[in-house]
Amino acid sequence: MVRHRRTGGSILGAVHMSSQDALWLTMDRPNNLMVIDSLMWFDTPLDVSAARDVIQTRLVDKFPVFGARPVQLDGDWAWEPDPDYDLDRHVSVVDLPEPGGFDELRSWVGSQRSIPFDRDHPLWSVRIVNGFHPKPDCDGSALMLRSHHSLADGVRLTQVMFSLCDVVGDPASVGKTLRRSTTPFGIAASAAANLANSALDVVTTGTRTVAKAVTAPARGAAKLTTDPAAAASELGEAVSALGTGAVAAARNPARLTGAAELVSTPENRPVNDVANTAKLLLAAPSVGTVWSGTPDVAKSVGWAPDFPLAEVKRIGKATGTTVNDVLLGAVSGALTRYLRGHGDHQTDEVLWMIPVSVRPFDPDETDDLGNHFALVVLRMPLGIDDIGARLAEIHTRMDRIKASDEALITFSVQRLIANTPRPVAAGLTNYLANKAVGVLTNVPGPRGPIGFAGTEVAGVLGWAPCSGDQVMTICIFSYNDRVSVGFGTDATLVPDADRLGELFLAEFESMSRAFDASEAP
Repeated sequence: MVRHRRTGGSILGAVHMSSQDALWLTMDRPNNLMVIDSLMWFDTPLDVSAARDVIQTRLVDKFPVFGARPVQLDGDWAWEPDPDYDLDRHVSVVDLPEPGGFDELRSWVGSQRSIPFDRDHPLWSVRIVNGFHPKPDCDGSALMLRSHHSLADGVRLTQVMFSLCDVVGDPASVGKTLRRSTTPFGIAASAAANLANSALDVVTTGTRTVAKAVTAPARGAAKLTTDPAAAASELGEAVSALGTGAVAAARNPARLTGAAELVSTPENRPVNDVANTAKLLLAAPSVGTVWSGTPDVAKSVGWAPDFPLAEVKRIGKATGTTVNDVLLGAVSGALTRYLRGHGDHQTDEVLWMIPVSVRPFDPDETDDLGNHFALVVLRMPLGIDDIGARLAEIHTRMDRIKASDEALITFSVQRLIANTPRPVAAGLTNYLANKAVGVLTNVPGPRGPIGFAGTEVAGVLGWAPCSGDQVMTICIFSYNDRVSVGFGTDATLVPDADRLGELFLAEFESMSRAFDASEAP
């Protein structure tokens, strides 16, 4: 139930929501809740009394929205201080079933992700889990923080979670301010400023591409006399690739945006703007494969055992790619393995929504958490067995996104959608969401160990919510120089989320072996 108030246009102590916060509040569906889930675990038991004190003083007292409930005021949404606020309603202790290992923790976390909040009270909860044994003969604990997306975006909620902790060393800085105006005029001015260089780049790169295509028959003819078999093979492969590309473009017109690679360099911002905008507009609904369908209520989670961040950096150095590229490459390999294991050898690409923070989190800015993020779209290639080629392709696609105003454009579109009538906003949001398989996040956490209520945190994971008919969310999380990867899925369409974690680890180990120390440049 949501309380409706009308008292001359105001509620004592009420604060109006932003249009974007209100949009996420109204996007809840029973089979895809707009809830961000975070998990920390510990190798020693938590002091429950100390944990409650930390939650009250560092969360509720510091961030007023955690003591407020959503109400409607003259047709608009607002946060009203909950007159019946009770910490016991939001913080509770549960016992994990025996034997209390990671399998039982995964099952329990998955069961929590489909539980909605009571909207008569603040939209968050903390569950302290006792009876967790992370290692043999080791008594530990876990803590799950669940927060509705209307309170804040994932970056801010992650930073809020860390604000509950005592951080040793430098905390990671997440989020940045968009350097350009988010108005339509500002976007147009940004494109115009780059237009001259863009045009020259298109002419130069396009001419080079055409010249290469024109001279190809001559090169092939010359090779025909020296190595007929090789020439015939190359010709056959070229014709096959052309036919495959044409069929793929016919099925999914978004593939046509790949033409940007033929007529411009990766740094060409205006061309990238056009290509990346068209990528989403032209994209068909999420590719039909083994996980396609309408999500159910029940959810499943899984994760890979954590691994050293230094190894990710080493692979990146060996391949000339970034840490993010390497991790996305491992996700691509894991999904390819999963699909092939279910008999799908055809799917060669999926779209992911990737949240990008557009304003840094300020821990002293307690009055306004809210949502300050944009969504960019990654066309993730699948089925590329050559690891070097896979990472190079992902690197190119990510460079195109970085050298564009895609975050700026989508942020402006999100604000526009949020200010339309609610049914229209919900319809547009679901329409765009259904083009992607789900949400993929990469969050850098503290570089050193952190402590919560006097107990050192052993590991951290998180799961973003899915919109529309999306079936999967993946969160890559780095903490204390190690990386964890969590998979959240619909339990009906992808019942074996833990299998995805196993495949990710297998793929990462394969990548590590492929670029061992002896092959480093």
